[in-house]
Amino acid sequence: MNSSRRNAIILILVLLIGGLAYLWPKLSFNVRDLRFPDIVKSPDVNTKYAVGTPFTLSLNDDKLSKADSIVIYLDNIRIKGLVGEYKIDIETKDLNLGYHKLGIVVHRSKTKEVEVPFVVVSDKTPVPMTFTKINTKPHEKKSYTQGFEIFNGILYESGGQIGESLIRKVNLKTGDVLKSVDVDKSLFAEGLTILNDKIYQLTWKDGVCLIYDMELNLLKKTTFRSSNGEGWGLCNDGKSLIVSDGSNKLTFLNPESLSIEKTLTVYAGDQEVAYLNELEYVDGHIYANVYTTNQIAKIDATNGKVLAVSDLKDIVNENTDGEVLNGIAYSPVTKTFFITGKYWKNMYEVRFN
Repeated sequence: MNSSRRNAIILILVLLIGGLAYLWPKLSFNVRDLRFPDIVKSPDVNTKYAVGTPFTLSLNDDKLSKADSIVIYLDNIRIKGLVGEYKIDIETKDLNLGYHKLGIVVHRSKTKEVEVPFVVVSDKTPVPMTFTKINTKPHEKKSYTQGFEIFNGILYESGGQIGESLIRKVNLKTGDVLKSVDVDKSLFAEGLTILNDKIYQLTWKDGVCLIYDMELNLLKKTTFRSSNGEGWGLCNDGKSLIVSDGSNKLTFLNPESLSIEKTLTVYAGDQEVAYLNELEYVDGHIYANVYTTNQIAKIDATNGKVLAVSDLKDIVNENTDGEVLNGIAYSPVTKTFFITGKYWKNMYEVRFN
């Protein structure tokens, strides 16, 4: 073998070895072997961000440099494909409060996907909401109050408990019962509201909504859904029914079909507000009893942010022989609220300051 041929073979071998050395990391890269920390540097899962605060998703460039491409999804919607990039800024200003997720899909002949859940919380710290007590009025002590609403000067009340559930009309000035109708004894009645001259009454765990005319004649028995299937409080914004279910979610329902229109997640600062119970809608805000507490939360009905909280312990202390605070009815005539509780002997006219 002459030297020229030998040199050519050596050159070919050098090129083959160099090419193999270059390709081997890529050929040996198995995307399925990647673990979460091989893909995501930051943020940590379930990190909280105040709405409007952007954050950066940082990927592991050392591990992902051999990938063909990386695709990022936000709540299952594709937002960007990355080639040779390992960071992306995530905006939160248009996101609803609550849990969201980033999906990262790594492509290299096969795919590997991981998820980064994160939480968007309120950017508002609730302020104290004081109140002035104006009047004390009698309330039917045998009523396990679940729903409370004033319409055309009449107080409508829903009472709960299996075998004892009812709906009634009450004289707002005297507390006298004008008419009372028993609910099917198998049902546990809950919240109540009036919209388009119909009275809607929820049940607790049966997924049943009872619809009445203004004289308490039952028109329809139908089904409804919430975030967890339960019914607690009920109000309306003039267009939709708004349901609480004991969680930190409020479900908006179409009043005709009772189909779900949207869901709000409620936060006070960075904390979920669970046990939302009896509700009242007033001028773009939802007032909610927080079950088992002495508190009423004032919630922005457009975004779920708790703006203010009122502590009614002084009123609760006047009814120690009853149970928890539960019942908020607003009078548009006097612009005052009527407050009561389960098995309370009194209801109170108050003005929130």
